[in-house]
Amino acid sequence: MVISLPVLRTKEIIDLLNSEDIKCRIGRFEFDVPPRYKPYYEKWLANRDGFICMLSGNIDFVGSEDIVRMGPFHNVYCLVQNQHLIENDINHQNLLNSRLYYTLTNGVVNEVGWSGSILAARLTRDQQINNFLIRNLLSEVSRSISVRVVDFACLIECRIWHPKEFAFLYGILDNIAMDIRDLLKDIHVGENINR
Repeated sequence: MVISLPVLRTKEIIDLLNSEDIKCRIGRFEFDVPPRYKPYYEKWLANRDGFICMLSGNIDFVGSEDIVRMGPFHNVYCLVQNQHLIENDINHQNLLNSRLYYTLTNGVVNEVGWSGSILAARLTRDQQINNFLIRNLLSEVSRSISVRVVDFACLIECRIWHPKEFAFLYGILDNIAMDIRDLLKDIHVGENINR
């Protein structure tokens, strides 16, 4: 007996986002990704169902990967492009890598925040993000959000089982991307300060 993994329906995600007036389309790796980033973005964007090219908001690209571990789900990768970020640079990791933390008692959120970086402190202070998490933390998709630096991008990762879950999370993911862009603008990563 062959069991096939359900493919994440990228077109359905696009339709859901477009219905919320979020502009996006199916991405074309050979045309939409700048040549210098192709070798680095391939593992995030060149999976079997393609990727989404965001035309509005703060996220540049959305890719996905099918995972089978105690049941099928999809890792979703939101890339915020930046030509100066390097995955192995400890300073970039300390600037951006962020993990969600929380405590619950009897299904009630006691505490929620982010740890691991300067961005984490900014995300913890972001009231819109905190309000969303307090209301929706019992949802596994909300608890799966994390942020890390990769080569030439900052990656916001989450786990979903259905396209509607990504549409549900999109606003908060875009808000995280806005905080990333604002922080990178404030810090001036990669600029030569000795000019």
